[in-house]
Amino acid sequence: MAIIIQSRSDDGQEWRDEVWRRTHFEAYTAARVKSRLTGRVYRLVDQSGEVLEEVRYHSERPRLR
Repeated sequence: MAIIIQSRSDDGQEWRDEVWRRTHFEAYTAARVKSRLTGRVYRLVDQSGEVLEEVRYHSERPRLR
C-alpha cells in the first residue's frame, strides 16, 4: 500500500504532493526528517485519500545572547 507524503508551509492552506513510500513507517520517517530540516508541515495520505497522520517538528532552539 503506497503512502503519499504531502506538505505545506506552517501558514499555508494548500497541500502539495511530495513523494510516496511503500509503508506507513517509511513514510512517517521520511516526513519526520523532512519536517525537521525544512520546518514545513507534512501529512501522510493513503491511496484512497484518507489522511493517516500529520507530522510537525517543533524544536526548542537555543537563543543566542
